[in-house]
Amino acid sequence: MEGLKLSQQEQRNYGELFQLCDVDGTGRITGIKASELFLSSGLGQDALLQISELCGAKRLGHFGRSQFYIALKLIAAAQQGMPLKLDSLNSGEFISLIKQL
Repeated sequence: MEGLKLSQQEQRNYGELFQLCDVDGTGRITGIKASELFLSSGLGQDALLQISELCGAKRLGHFGRSQFYIALKLIAAAQQGMPLKLDSLNSGEFISLIKQL
């Protein structure tokens, strides 16, 4: 998560979500398991696919902790109407915690 700035509350919340989704304790979350959670964000399939590509999970075939946290931060940004770009994450604009997860 090099370069990704998370508040202590985000670190705690994202960590809890990661533990819930990493059911076998491998440090990897399948795309299917992540999509179950991400769909509850209210974002459309196209946005979620773009997020998967931006965080690198699509290329890797899974979500590691870094990809998962970046995806969660992108979901929060998209919920606030911010553009789906990695630059949005550390733009200095406040991105509140994810809604509806």
